[in-house]
Amino acid sequence: MSGANWQRRWDPFRDLQREVGRLFETFEPFTQPWRLPRTFPAVNLYDAGEGYVVTAQLPGVGPDEVDLSITGDTLTLRGERKRSEGLTDEHYRRQERQHGRWSRSVTLPDRIESQQVTASFLNGILTVTLPKSASAKPRQINVTTQTA
Repeated sequence: MSGANWQRRWDPFRDLQREVGRLFETFEPFTQPWRLPRTFPAVNLYDAGEGYVVTAQLPGVGPDEVDLSITGDTLTLRGERKRSEGLTDEHYRRQERQHGRWSRSVTLPDRIESQQVTASFLNGILTVTLPKSASAKPRQINVTTQTA
């Protein structure tokens, strides 16, 4: 048996490899990763001791274009990011920057003092400071000794 004839034989593993490769070539997230759905804006939430801090990246959005609201233990950010170029969809050859109305809700881990919430905006980063309510803050409990 010659080596050339052996290579022409049916090889199920080579066929499987070729088919899997073809599947990944046509699967859209691998060929067009910019079309994957992304949550906007990117948000971080961390515990700062006396309260929580939420930061959100908002490139292309001004501070007057952001609407913040608190309902119970949920902070909601809303706004709209407009196209800066003023072009229509048919003019684009590639469009990765999202535009349009957006809304993002973050469930807070504890109750907060909603009347004392503050927000600031600097270099495209929104920072929301949420003080914890007195019932959510840790409280030291003294242990006493009982006499029998």
